[in-house]
Amino acid sequence: MSLKSKRTAAAYSAAAGLFLLALTFSLTPALGDLPEMSLFPQTPDQAPAAPVSEEQLDSVPPAEDLPPEAADGMNLDIGRLDRTGRAPGGDRGAAPSNRPLPPPGQRPTQRLNIQLNVPRDRMPMPELETLPLPEGVELGENDVLAKSALTEIPKGEGYEATVSANTQGKLILLGRQKYGENGEALFDDDGNPVMIPMHRGMQVEEGEILGVQFNQAAHARRTAAERELEVAKKEAGKQLEVEVAEASKNVALMEYKRAVNANKRVPNSVSEDEVWQKRFEWYRGMKSEDKAKYDLEVAALAVDVKEAAIAIADADLEERLIRAPLSGQVDDIFKNKGEWLREGDTVLHVLRLDKINITANFDSEQVSPAMIQGKAVTVYVTKAGVAEPQKMEGVITYARPILMMNRFVAYAAVKNVKIDDSWVLIPGMRVNLIVHKDKDADPAEFADVQD
Repeated sequence: MSLKSKRTAAAYSAAAGLFLLALTFSLTPALGDLPEMSLFPQTPDQAPAAPVSEEQLDSVPPAEDLPPEAADGMNLDIGRLDRTGRAPGGDRGAAPSNRPLPPPGQRPTQRLNIQLNVPRDRMPMPELETLPLPEGVELGENDVLAKSALTEIPKGEGYEATVSANTQGKLILLGRQKYGENGEALFDDDGNPVMIPMHRGMQVEEGEILGVQFNQAAHARRTAAERELEVAKKEAGKQLEVEVAEASKNVALMEYKRAVNANKRVPNSVSEDEVWQKRFEWYRGMKSEDKAKYDLEVAALAVDVKEAAIAIADADLEERLIRAPLSGQVDDIFKNKGEWLREGDTVLHVLRLDKINITANFDSEQVSPAMIQGKAVTVYVTKAGVAEPQKMEGVITYARPILMMNRFVAYAAVKNVKIDDSWVLIPGMRVNLIVHKDKDADPAEFADVQD
C-alpha cells in the first residue's frame, strides 16, 4: 500500500471516530431520565438520601440479626439495577428514589445490591446405631461391638468380575460348557463347545467357556495353517534329494580319479579337456549336495513358521471364547445370543460370595485402630426363613488410622456359609460384629476361601 493510500485510510478512520463520538453526546440527554440508584430501598415519601461515598460504604457495619436461612449456607446476591431502580428479573432491587436527576451529559451513580450469608455452626455427624445382639449373646470384658457393620464384596481380591468381549463379532453361543459322563468337554462338528443355556444364578468354574463369538473364518484359517504345516513337514523330511546329490558327487569323483590315473599310466591317454570336464562334474556334484542339504534346513524352518501360524490361529480362536475369570455365580447378563459385540462390551457379571468383607465403625474413645488390627471377630446374622441366628468367624484385616469425629473404620474378612444352597451373608446386609481384643487371628486363613 502506498503512503497516500495509508493517509486516506487514516483520515477515514478518524472521521468515523468523530462521528461515533458526536452520536454518543447526542444521545446522552436520554440517559438523564434514569433515576439514581441507591444501595437501600426507599419509598416515595422518604426524604432524599445524600450520596454515599466509597469510604462510607466500606465502613458500614454488618447486620447483627441474620435471617433463619443464613445458618443453612452461603447466599450471594449480586445484581445490576435497571432503569426503574429495580433488580432485573425481580422485585428484590432498590425502589426508585426521589433524588433529583443528574444534569444532562452526566451518568447517574449505580449501586449493587449484595447480600452474603455465612453458616454459623457446622452440623454434627449423625449418631451411628448398633443392632441388638441375639438372645443369649453377651459381650465379654475384652469385646467391642461395632457400629453400623455392613457387608460388602471384597475389593481387589478376585471376588467380583465383569466379563467382557475380547474382540468384535457376533455372539453365537452363550451358556456353560457341557461335559460328558467321563468329564470330557463336548464339542460339535464345527469345533464349537456344546453349551447349557445361560441364566442368572448359574454356578460357573474358573476358566470354563461361557460364550463363543463368530469364529468360522478363524476356524478356516487354522485349517489352512494345518494343511500348510503338513506340506512343510513332508518337505522337511525329504532326504531323497540329498541322497541323490551325494551319489552323483561320488560317481563324478570316481570318473575324475579314473581319468587322472589313466594319464599316469599312459600319458595323454585322456585329453586334458576331458580331465577338466570330469573334475567339473565332481565339483558340481559337491555343490548339488550342499544345495540339497540347505533346502532341507529351509524346509525345517518352514515347519516352525507353519506351527507359528497355527498358534496365531489358535490365539484368534481363543479371543473369540468368553471364559469365566473366577469361580462363582452369574449375577447379571447384559448380552444375549445373536447380538453383535464390540471389543470391551460387557457380557456377564460374576460374583464369588464364599468370603465377605464387613465395614464397621468404632468409637476412638473406646478402642484404637492398633488395638483391633489382626484380632478375631465373631459375626451374628439373622437370615430370613432361618430360626436361629447364624454365627461366623473372621478377622480384622485393616483398621484405618484416620479419625473423623472420634470414629474410625475397620474392615473384616469373614468366611461365608450356605444354608439350602443359599449364602447367608449377602452384600448390603447389616450384621452384628464383635471384636475380641484378647484373641489374635491369622489373616491368611481368610485370604482365599473356596466354596
